[in-house]
Order: sequence, then C-alpha cells, then structure tokens
Amino acid sequence: MKIGIDIGGTTVKGALFDGAELVSEREAPTRGREGREAIFSSLFSVIEALLQEGKNVSLLGVSSAGNIDPVRGVCVYATENLMGWTGVDLKGTLEARYRLPVTVDNDAVCALKAELLFYPGLKNVTMLTFGTGVGGASLIGGKIVRGEHFDGARWGHVTLVEGGRRCSCGKLGCAESYLSATALLARGREKLPLLSDVKELFGLYAAGNAQAHAVLDEFGGYLNRLLGVIRAQAHPEVIILGGGMAQSEEIILSLIENKSDVAFARLKNRAGVVGAILG
Repeated sequence: MKIGIDIGGTTVKGALFDGAELVSEREAPTRGREGREAIFSSLFSVIEALLQEGKNVSLLGVSSAGNIDPVRGVCVYATENLMGWTGVDLKGTLEARYRLPVTVDNDAVCALKAELLFYPGLKNVTMLTFGTGVGGASLIGGKIVRGEHFDGARWGHVTLVEGGRRCSCGKLGCAESYLSATALLARGREKLPLLSDVKELFGLYAAGNAQAHAVLDEFGGYLNRLLGVIRAQAHPEVIILGGGMAQSEEIILSLIENKSDVAFARLKNRAGVVGAILG
C-alpha cells in the first residue's frame, strides 16, 4: 500500500492506495497562513488517519506547493500561502517520524505526472492547477522543466499586468493575482459583497447573474492571456487545467477562445495525490 499526500494552500488531501485501487481518503484544512507548525499539524493528522487504515504501507509520497527540490525533499521557496514553508525538509522530517520511504515533489509537477498517464507518447504538455494559488508545470521534449532553483514553469507567476495587483510572491501583476480562487473570490466580493465562495460565483454565473458574468468574463480575458503566453513559450501539444476551481469545467471552457489544445484534468482534484505516489 502507498499513501499520497497533496499539500495545498487551503487543504491537505491524502489518499491510501492498494496498487491502483483507491482505498480511503482524508483531508484537513492546511492553515497555511498560521505557519509551519500549523501546516505540519494538519499534515500529520491526515497521514496518521490513513496509516491507521493501511497495512504494510511501503511509500509516503508528498506533493506540495512551492519550489521543491525532489532529490533532497526540501521546499526551497514558498509564498505566504504556506507561511514559513521555505526551507522545510519534508523528506527528512517525515522519514524520521514515520520510518517510511518518502518522496516529495511540487504539486503541479505531481498533477502533471498523474495526468500524463492519459497522454502516452506526448512530449510537450503543460499543466495548470487553480486553487489558493496557480500552480504550473511543463513537460518539454519529454522532460519535466525544473529550473535552476526548482522554479521552472511557474506559470502562476508570469507577469500578466505590468504594475498590476500584488501577488503572494511579492511581485506585481502575476497570473496568480488574477486567476487563483483567492483572487477570483476577492474580485467577486467587490461586485457581490455577500458572496460566500467561488462555487457560489460560478452558480450565479450559470443562473445569469450580470455581476457574476462581469467578474468571470474578466477572469476569462486573463486566462486567455496566460494561455497565449504558454503557447508562445512552451509550444504544448495540450494544456491541462486542474485544481479545485477547474471543476467548473463547462463554464471555464466557455470562456476560453481557443479550445483546440485545452483539456481538463481527468483525475479532477485527485491528480496531486495520484502523482505523489508515482515517483
């Protein structure tokens, strides 16, 4: 049996697998803005719940937001969505605590690895994950782009608007500042102050609410701009959209101008936990 963990800015998700069979799932709020100890507390609670259900667990695979060194299993940089996560030795900490082999990689990379199972033979694929932030990973020439500081294919931090909104990374105008669920909810509340969450925003859009249409039409404009940048720089055969927000597939697809190379994650929001156990 293997355990896959996906650490996002909002939720720590975990799954227990027996071969390819999903046995059990658990999740807990990440509490990413509360700092390192809070994140670890949530992470441990998910892992330990799954360990109680699994026998002879042979691997703990971890997918985490941030720039991850997959060899050392260290987060070399994380934005304030995971406060204090920069420098965390995930592999060392978890192997010492659970006495199990541990692999660690970036969350978008893990999602890409999982989704590539459905695209055998393709050499150029980009994955975007939309949640608390915007994750990105690219396969170019059959190899995953890592970057010198494990910052390769950070599509969420491409500048979309010069001098634009401040991003969680500290820069101005990043794609994440316009396309993450966090940014979309903030923008939605400017038009609809009582808006509870992004899911409600998509529901209002489907019901024909004019304010919701204005917000999501604007979102669509920025999304098309990012897709254009990716096509120009990475030349992907397919761009896969995943993460929690991408589950509103029908509406998001309607906002995309060029749909020819766009697909949605087959594994939905489980791509990260599946990719985490693939090594």
